[in-house]
Amino acid sequence: MSNHKLLALDLDGTLLGPTSRVSAANARAVRLAQQAGVQIALCTGRNLTESRVFNSQLEAPADWIVIANGAAAERLSDGVQLTFDGLDRQRCEAIFAVCAQFDTDPCLYTGDSLYYGREFLRFLEEIRKRGTTALDETADGYFFIDSWDKWRVLLDKEDGRILKAILHDLNPKAVDRMMQTLEQTGLFELAPSVMYGGALKNVEINCKGVHKGQGLAQLAVQLVIGMDEVMAIGDSDNDLTMLRMAGLGVAMANAAPHIRDAADVCTGSNAEDGVAQAVERYILEGNA
Repeated sequence: MSNHKLLALDLDGTLLGPTSRVSAANARAVRLAQQAGVQIALCTGRNLTESRVFNSQLEAPADWIVIANGAAAERLSDGVQLTFDGLDRQRCEAIFAVCAQFDTDPCLYTGDSLYYGREFLRFLEEIRKRGTTALDETADGYFFIDSWDKWRVLLDKEDGRILKAILHDLNPKAVDRMMQTLEQTGLFELAPSVMYGGALKNVEINCKGVHKGQGLAQLAVQLVIGMDEVMAIGDSDNDLTMLRMAGLGVAMANAAPHIRDAADVCTGSNAEDGVAQAVERYILEGNA
């Protein structure tokens, strides 16, 4: 019998297929896992506003959500917040200083909103030249900030509510240099996102010690579940901690080699309903 009591699912590249939707097979597998007694936690770099769209594509809604790479956890049925580990004023100021040094601007996430600047738009334009993107800067909860004076006003307005930042640059080497500068502060947890074989890159920024693995561990404590009873599925660098900390870490076939090496097992790609394959093999067959 399966000993998994909590299933943690990354969204992009994992639960979501190549068109950024939950497939029918994955939606059905999640419902069957719940019916087998397993609680479902969406574990994502996205915020609540974005994540609710994908939760609505499931046959049965998820039980929990860990957002912004572990910065906050919430019960989806009633919005009760369990944890919050956002970026304080000192860290936001340090990020702004790096932006000034490298002539870029940030993306800042709260639970409800994403604030972005010109560099994010340039990055989106480049992604769209190469194919589709899961991001829509015109969606509800997305707000364009076009000057540093307005970033300052925003920081005053959202002080204490900022969960995560992302820095972009069309030159991947510039992103590497920004990461080195951020790392030297000792203030941050950094998760790079590498796209198109390294042609594009950005870096997600959380408070030091805040990552998906820690967010999931905090949720498990609240649920009185051991991490050995958690199964986690993911494909990216920001999934590494939860794949390593879960009792069973499952990497997608579309994950980079170092992600697959860090996991306990691998499943099919997100174009092959790899989540459904993993649920069938490691949860449903174990309960048969």
